[in-house]
Amino acid sequence: MRECWDQVIDTSRYDQLVREVNEFNAANKYRKRGIAAIPTKYGMSFTAKFLNQAGALVHVYQDGTVLVSHGGCEMGQGIHTKMIQIAARELGVPIEQVHITETSTDKVANTSPTAASVQSGMCSYLAAF
Repeated sequence: MRECWDQVIDTSRYDQLVREVNEFNAANKYRKRGIAAIPTKYGMSFTAKFLNQAGALVHVYQDGTVLVSHGGCEMGQGIHTKMIQIAARELGVPIEQVHITETSTDKVANTSPTAASVQSGMCSYLAAF
């Protein structure tokens, strides 16, 4: 766990970001920023691994645009943004060419509930393949 934690802190530039937040807060009387790194141990949606499933449907059109549908529910955690970024990176296209559709079970069925901040990880893992 220590190695994992150290990697997260190093790759996120956490110490640098803390300094930047402190500098911003010192320079601004009314507008403040905050930052925290919190280790969390929380089980995924279900304890039975086979129930932790997700899906993504990726359409690639002849004009180079991409349409992504996934089984997660966007509720402020950034799943749409993450899915667009991953599809663009994996397909080698600009982000502007990737579009997202709202979640619909007729497109991607039988996914786990969007909970515990795991759905965006599960859906994006699949979109990378």
